[in-house]
Amino acid sequence: MDSKFYNLSILERFKVIAEHYRPSLETIVALKRENFPSWVELERLGENPIGTYDLPLRFANYFSINGRYFYLPYVIEESSVVAGACYGAKVTGNIEAKVLKSWAKSQIQFFGIKEPEKAKEKILKMKEEILDLANRGHRHSKAYDLGIKEYMLGEKCLILDLYVDPGDAMGAAVASEMAESIAPKISEAIEAKFNGRIISNYSGRLTKAKARIPVERLERKLDDGTKWNGEEVKDRIILLSRWAEEDVDRAVTHNKGIMNGVDAVALAFCQDWRAIEAANHAHACREGKYKPLSRWYEENGYLVGEAELLLPCGIVGGEIKNFGKAKALIELLGIRRSDELAEIMAAAGLANNFAALSMLATIGIGRGHKVFRK
Repeated sequence: MDSKFYNLSILERFKVIAEHYRPSLETIVALKRENFPSWVELERLGENPIGTYDLPLRFANYFSINGRYFYLPYVIEESSVVAGACYGAKVTGNIEAKVLKSWAKSQIQFFGIKEPEKAKEKILKMKEEILDLANRGHRHSKAYDLGIKEYMLGEKCLILDLYVDPGDAMGAAVASEMAESIAPKISEAIEAKFNGRIISNYSGRLTKAKARIPVERLERKLDDGTKWNGEEVKDRIILLSRWAEEDVDRAVTHNKGIMNGVDAVALAFCQDWRAIEAANHAHACREGKYKPLSRWYEENGYLVGEAELLLPCGIVGGEIKNFGKAKALIELLGIRRSDELAEIMAAAGLANNFAALSMLATIGIGRGHKVFRK
C-alpha cells in the first residue's frame, strides 16, 4: 500500500501486486504473456486482423471497496485517469457498493397485426408457455417475465419485452437467442409478422456506490503554500454537483468523468464498454431529462457521494475466453460473481468522479492529476 506506488519500477509494482493478491503461477504467467503471442492465435479471432493495438495495463491503488483493499486494473491511454482514481480512492476511503437488481432484456417487433388488443390478450395468456420455450436449452440463464408495448410506426406494432436473469453472463447473446426462439410461435398465434429480435442495451446490473468523506480529509496544501479549507472544498463540490443536476451541458461532462473509471476497468476485464456507455446514458435520462449519474451532498458533517449505474457485465461467456489477461485479472482479484465486478466498476466510477470534482473545485483539471497523486 505504498503511497509512492507510482514511483516504483514496473517490476517492483508487479511484485507489490503479487504480494498483495498471492496469485497462482498460472495467473502470473498469463499476466506477463501477450494475449496473442503468435499470428496463428490472432488469426483464430477472425475478421481480418493484421496485428494488435496495445494499451497500458495500469493499477490504481488505495481502493477500499466493501471493506476490502484493492489494486484495481485500468486499461486506458490517459494516465491522468489513473492518477485521479488513486487520489479519489485515497480520499474517499471505503466505498460501499451493492447490486440492487440484475436483468437482461430482449425485444421482438411484431407488425401486420389485424387486432392489436386481441393479440396482446393472447400473448399474455401464453405467458408461461412462452417463458418455457425461451428457457429451453439454457441452464444458467432464465427468462422470468414479459411485457407488451404498442406503437404507431406507420402502422400499429407490438413490441414484446422479454426479461431474463443472465446469471453470471452479461446476457446479450442469451437474451437475443431467446427472442429468436419464441418469435415464430408468437407470430403464428397472433397472426402477425415479426421483425427485429434483439437485446435491449437498456439493461444490466443496477449498482449503487456510496462514499462518506470526513471534511478534514478534503483539506489540501500544495508545495507552493496554497491551501484549501475542507469546508470550502466540500461546499464547492456540492455546488458543482447541483450545477450538473440543472445543466445538461455540465451533466454530460460530469458523467464522462464517472465513465472514465468505469470504462477503463471494464476494458481490463474485457467487458462490452459500448453497452455500458449506452445503458448509462439512457439511465441518465430515466426521469425525462439528462441528469448526473451521481450526486454529492452534506450529511452529518460528511461529504457524501452516491452513484447509481447500470452495468451490463459478466465473468462468463462473451470475449473473455479469447483474452488471457482478462481471465487472469478475474482470478487475480478473486472475483467469483458478476455482481462483484459491477460493484468494483461502480466504485471506480465514483472515485474518478470525486477526483474530477475536487480538482475543479480547487486547482483545476489542467494541473490536478500531477499534484493530487502526491
